[in-house]
Amino acid sequence: MKIGFFSDVHANWEALSACLKDFEGQGLNKLFFLGDAVGYGADPNLVVEKIEEICEIRILGNHDAAVIGILSPEYFNQYAQKSFYHTRKVIAEENFNILKSFDVTAEFDKFFMVHALPRDPQSWGYILTLGDAEENFGSFNTQVCLIGHSHRPVIVEKHGDKRAVQRREETMVLDPDCRYIINVGSVGQPRDGDPRACYMVYDSETDEISYRRVEYDLASAQAKMREANMPGYLVDRLSSGK
Repeated sequence: MKIGFFSDVHANWEALSACLKDFEGQGLNKLFFLGDAVGYGADPNLVVEKIEEICEIRILGNHDAAVIGILSPEYFNQYAQKSFYHTRKVIAEENFNILKSFDVTAEFDKFFMVHALPRDPQSWGYILTLGDAEENFGSFNTQVCLIGHSHRPVIVEKHGDKRAVQRREETMVLDPDCRYIINVGSVGQPRDGDPRACYMVYDSETDEISYRRVEYDLASAQAKMREANMPGYLVDRLSSGK
């Protein structure tokens, strides 16, 4: 069985639609979403509807939480707040209700899924360092915790009581003697210096994980954001992946 895990689409329909083709090409059997369907981009309705259609598990992100009213927009910077108000203005009632149905955490097989932190999911904190990861390994019982939120694909491996280390492979086989915290990257807002959409595939037959990078129609996504009067900073950062 092959499973696709993706996160942080952020209303970027062009990025998601390109990934849909790649999902099909990879022959994926299941798709799981790790949060932030909305925010930043111009197409929240298209994105929420498609995620509802294709994903068996849908995790709530902080931008999703703000739209449905359980997180204050004051949590966000001025640019994210501007996109929040656009989303609230255009989101259809049925898609608002879909966002309300998203789970805060979920488990499947060896995977625990959460948008931000397993230790305190709705604090919306970040795992950015190995120290951050160490503080969170005790907060899930599965072999692997999958996250999004920082928009950067990262694999952190911990063997027993040894200090956690970062693995830098784009494809690797999971060590049965190790536990992992893995950031699956971002489809619609990559911030690791690569503007291509990013998601992760797991193959249960080989126990292998791999990152996929997908080109998409960046210019069209940016044009839609400009038309929606998004801040220029949000538009321009898509080109650099930062």
